[in-house]
Amino acid sequence: MTMKNREVFQTDPLELRLVNNGVAEVVDASTDEQVRALRYELETFVCEKQYSRGLHRILDSYLTCLGKEEQKPVWVSGFFGSGKSHLVKMLRALWVDVELPDGARARGIAHLSSEVKTSLKELSTQGKRLGGLHAASGSLLTEQGNSIRLALLGFVFRSAGLPKSYPAARFVLFLKKNGWYEKVKREVEKAGKSFEKELRDLYVSPVLAKALLKADPDFAESEAKAKTLLKEQYPSRTDVTDDDMVHAIQDALEVDGRLPLTLVVLDEVQQWIGEDVERGAQVNSLAECLAKRFGARLLLVCTGQTALTGTPVLQRIQHRFHVKVELSDADVETVIRKIVLAKRADRVAPLEKLLENCSGEVSRHLTGTGIGPRPEDDSVLLSDYPLLPVRRRFWEKVLRAVDRAGTAGQLRTQLRVVHEAVQRARGARTGRSPAPHPGRSSARPRLRSALSSRPTSSTTTARQSSSRRASSSARSTRRSPASTTARPTAR
Repeated sequence: MTMKNREVFQTDPLELRLVNNGVAEVVDASTDEQVRALRYELETFVCEKQYSRGLHRILDSYLTCLGKEEQKPVWVSGFFGSGKSHLVKMLRALWVDVELPDGARARGIAHLSSEVKTSLKELSTQGKRLGGLHAASGSLLTEQGNSIRLALLGFVFRSAGLPKSYPAARFVLFLKKNGWYEKVKREVEKAGKSFEKELRDLYVSPVLAKALLKADPDFAESEAKAKTLLKEQYPSRTDVTDDDMVHAIQDALEVDGRLPLTLVVLDEVQQWIGEDVERGAQVNSLAECLAKRFGARLLLVCTGQTALTGTPVLQRIQHRFHVKVELSDADVETVIRKIVLAKRADRVAPLEKLLENCSGEVSRHLTGTGIGPRPEDDSVLLSDYPLLPVRRRFWEKVLRAVDRAGTAGQLRTQLRVVHEAVQRARGARTGRSPAPHPGRSSARPRLRSALSSRPTSSTTTARQSSSRRASSSARSTRRSPASTTARPTAR
């Protein structure tokens, strides 16, 4: 039976969408585009192997520490684009079982392992008993300033429906505490203004000052005095103390004096720290404070490109992060096989037969090189089709040679390259594999260097030497006058 490559896939490569090229943005979904991206990421989340073990370990550790004096902060590491941001974004959505506009929920959309399902069920049980569930998240690279406490408070405030700005959020909490929030907001809107926009001009907005005085005439003697009091009471801050941060989190999240079981995800923490010792000290202090000051109800999860032993600055804070989750290249291959290369069940048998018939030719690809056929290739030949294991290794060499900065192993890059490759091969008959594409000519010198790590057995060396001698002899023959005269002259 003759088939086209597109017929063997669960999803036609042309119809398969890679939202954001596989880049996970760790942010609380609020816009339509962010909600669509979250749905896609939940649908395609591969909760297997280290992703499943990582989620289970984080949840299990948190549940074990509930009721104790201290929670255990988490550090998730992996090379740039390995899926760590995707993992923590899924953790954030699953923690509170996010509800999408159509009523679907995160835990019902994602395909989860039994261990993760069990842990999430226990988390919900404890949440009902202890005051609910809450989660906040964000990337430190999106924040200005040099204070990790203010950055974290911005994410917490936003997750609670408050302004991100510390002064504005504290003012709104003050209004709610005194029962004036709805009155002030209504008066601002009656004046034809946006309450959220007026909060940005907290110190100078005449509309806001007038609305506040209408809600509480005793607040100040005049609008001018009200503005002065607001600036004095809620000044702009470049940093806050641990106590300020703790009180702000409690004011924002507590219901009837109880803090819900809370997850706080800080993405790209290592990049934010860099080589800055002072920023490293901030992270250390933050992790200690959050672990000890909330009755083990608040869990801090941070991400970085390397393990905590990877740099001198990170080594100073490693004792604060008791739970460590490391992601590797193997997880990237699992994701690619599940999302891009998944096969239809009714096409597996004929495809296996085809690959068996072609096994002789496949086994001769680039023999004698460092990326040539290996015995373990047989176990992934079917799942990787139409990519051949030799060519996959070739592409990995290409990506890593072209980008020495370390981004070549990205999940997003490999996902995109494989997706484009199978799109090119979808119309061909089964048995035809997409050809590797070395990219721009500027990458070729690096590519040659990357592929130079070949085995130097005596047989290979002899074959190379013989080939060089034959090539040299041929060049000498072409250059000799006798050879030139012997050839007929074209007229």
